[in-house]
Amino acid sequence: MSEILFTAAMPFKRKGVDSMKENEFIMALSIDLNWFKPATARAFVRTAVEKGILSRETDMLKAQFNIEDVEIPIGFVPGTDSFEEINVFDQIIERIMVNTRDDKQSIIARINQMKNETGNLFTIEVLGILLAREYGIDVDDLIDRSYEELFRK
Repeated sequence: MSEILFTAAMPFKRKGVDSMKENEFIMALSIDLNWFKPATARAFVRTAVEKGILSRETDMLKAQFNIEDVEIPIGFVPGTDSFEEINVFDQIIERIMVNTRDDKQSIIARINQMKNETGNLFTIEVLGILLAREYGIDVDDLIDRSYEELFRK
């Protein structure tokens, strides 16, 4: 069995349930178990849903495995490296760098220039998305994440 499965199973096993509210699950990983920061716990949930280990229905997460079949090793603590969330701005910058061959410093300078030109009305993430679009770079998958981050700040 894998680390991601053990990590996903632990909050359910502790409560003796196979579904729980997403916020409750994130709190279990970050506060109760002290395994992750909340942002990393959210990234873990996203990964577990993408891999089909968890399913999401409205605000509930459901285990897509039998929790009774999972035997978590004593003293198990997951690594955080594979679940660290890379913020949206860094992902936007990375895509622009890869597609334009511009360096990070010049891209950030351009975004800062746009910020000044717009009177600081927009976040750097929004301006990064606009700059990427100017270059014809697809960043549609980052728009929802940028919106979510806006309300997490």
